[in-house]
Amino acid sequence: MNDYVSKTNDILCEMRLVVEGAIVLYEDEATPLYNMALKAEMNEAAAAFDIIGRALFSLRQNIITMDEACRQEALKKA
Repeated sequence: MNDYVSKTNDILCEMRLVVEGAIVLYEDEATPLYNMALKAEMNEAAAAFDIIGRALFSLRQNIITMDEACRQEALKKA
């Protein structure tokens, strides 16, 4: 079981790094494009950027929740 918890922690750590990097790229590169799409009344493009952003932030929150649950489980077993 320790192997499972250790592997899960490693995977969650990697997932967190990936999603954090994706959010940084989104904020730096896609947010200005989203604003330009809004100003140009390109509603479909703006909606797509908005959906991507929401998905990234939701994924980050889910990873944080899973990470916390995994930590709590590891503390119970320690």
